[in-house]
Amino acid sequence: MDVDFAVLVPDEAAADDVAEDALEAGFDTEVSWDEEAGEWTCYCSKTMVATYEDLRAVQEELRALAAPHGGVPDGWETAGNAPEGGSSMEERREISHGERLGGRGGW
Repeated sequence: MDVDFAVLVPDEAAADDVAEDALEAGFDTEVSWDEEAGEWTCYCSKTMVATYEDLRAVQEELRALAAPHGGVPDGWETAGNAPEGGSSMEERREISHGERLGGRGGW
């Protein structure tokens, strides 16, 4: 499954740093400013088997990766099985209609 993990960060520079570190760790990344919430988020995506243990392990990996930049994981979401050839994070967010599982809600 394609799984998108959200990492809240204090500012754009921190978002870019988390994105760079996550890319090196094998994630696809996207930095986003949420005008309504007034916060920066780095979305980190990977194709994986979405078991409880693996989701928790990725959350902990992202916690360790984001902490030096003042970031914290803020949940994850998936739109289901990964399509053949993959899809962009934006396409997956459209498919999921902005419902988030495992976080504060909101995207």
